[in-house]
This record gives sequence, structure tokens and C-alpha cells, in this order.
Amino acid sequence: MQQTNQLVRLMEIAMMTSLALVLDYLSGLFFRMPNGGSLALIMIPVILMSIRWGMSTGFIIGVLIAGLQLLNNPIIATPVQGFLDYFVASVVICLSGIFAGLIKTAIQEKHRKKQIIYITLSVFVASFFRLLTFFTSGVIFFSHYAPKGTPGWVYSLIYNGSYMVPSFIICSIVLCILIPTASRLVLPHQK
Repeated sequence: MQQTNQLVRLMEIAMMTSLALVLDYLSGLFFRMPNGGSLALIMIPVILMSIRWGMSTGFIIGVLIAGLQLLNNPIIATPVQGFLDYFVASVVICLSGIFAGLIKTAIQEKHRKKQIIYITLSVFVASFFRLLTFFTSGVIFFSHYAPKGTPGWVYSLIYNGSYMVPSFIICSIVLCILIPTASRLVLPHQK
């Protein structure tokens, strides 16, 4: 049984990594910032897997996503900036798994309001740390793009917030509809 669960987990990692990259590509078609950044629909599959299998699985997907994004025309000013914007920003999404137990308990208790609260908190944590990573990178490496007289930290916050806040809202809505409706997505052993 343990080997079966491990095989299922590995197959789901491959599928969700692929789905995340497809969502990233599609979101970039509709909304892409001039100096990098787009709606972070990439978070949806990673959050689902971080809730379903735990933060370690979300971490693995984040590493895979970062590696594959680096092969596809990345915007890299320095190695440290590339590490922050690709590796760290992809991996911090796994922190959404902090609320996995609370979400699963709320599902089992059929308490929809708690499900929505914990799912939203889960997306918030992922979005916050992703924004913090991009913000830090922006302040350190992209402040020179700020309009004259605008502090680099203000420019970075506005620039990165302009796509991360809508990403948080969209991902929260999608996951608050998806998870309560199809709870098997996060309860791997449910029959």
C-alpha cells in the first residue's frame, strides 16, 4: 500500500508540475508585466499538492517549476536575483501547506465556512511570501527602473503588488470553489 501511495504521489507531482507550467504560460498570454511577472495561476496546483501531500511535495514541485522556468527565457540580472525570482519564489508556495490539517478537518466536518477561511489563509501565506520574495528582488536589483523621485521599495511594492494581489484574489476564488466541491483533490485516501 505504501509503494502504491508513493507511486500515486510521484505521478501527481509530474501532472501538477505540468499543469502549473501550462497555467503560467496561459496567464502570461493575457497579462505579463514589462520587466517580468504575471498572474500567478501557477500557485493553484502547488497549493493543492501542498495541502494534499504536505509541504515537502509542494517544495518538490516548486523546485521542478523553477528548473523548468529557467529553461524558458528567464529574466536574470544576477545569479542571486535569478535564485530569488525563480527558485525561492516557486518554493515558498509550499508554505500554504501549513493549513493542510485544518482544511482537511474542516472538510471532514463538512464545515464550509472554515474551509473557505483556511483555504484563503493558505493562499494568502503563499501569495505573501511570493510577493515578499519578488519585492526583495525588486528593491535590490530593479530599483533603477523606478521613476525619478520614487524610492526603490515603493516602486517594487507597487510593481510586484500589481500582479500578486490579483493573483491572490483569483487563486483564492478558484481554490475556495474547487476544494469544497471536489474534496478528493486534497484528501488522498478518501474513497
